[in-house]
Amino acid sequence: MGKDKVKSKRVLTRDALVAYLESLIGGLRQGTIILDDEEHPLLLRPSDAIETEMEIKRKSDREKVELKLSWIPNRLQPMTVPLSNPEVVFPESELEAKKK
Repeated sequence: MGKDKVKSKRVLTRDALVAYLESLIGGLRQGTIILDDEEHPLLLRPSDAIETEMEIKRKSDREKVELKLSWIPNRLQPMTVPLSNPEVVFPESELEAKKK
C-alpha cells in the first residue's frame, strides 16, 4: 500500500476542537476512522495496540500539546464504512468561516 496523507492546520474555538476530538475518539472506539478534508478522504483501521507519544510545552507566551498515535492497521476490520461511524471532518477555522 502506498502512502496517503491528510494534513490540517487551523485555528478553532475550544468547542469546535472538542467536537472534532470526540468524533475521532468515537472512530477509535469503533475501530474505523474516516478522515475527510473534502479533497482526499482517508479510512484508517486502528488496532487494539496503539503507540502513543505526547509532548507538553509551556513558554511564557504560549502553551502546546502534541499527541501522536500510530498502529499497525487492523486487517480483520472490514474496509467498509460502518453506518454508525460518521466521518471525522476537519472543522473550519474561525477565519475560513468568516470568509464565507
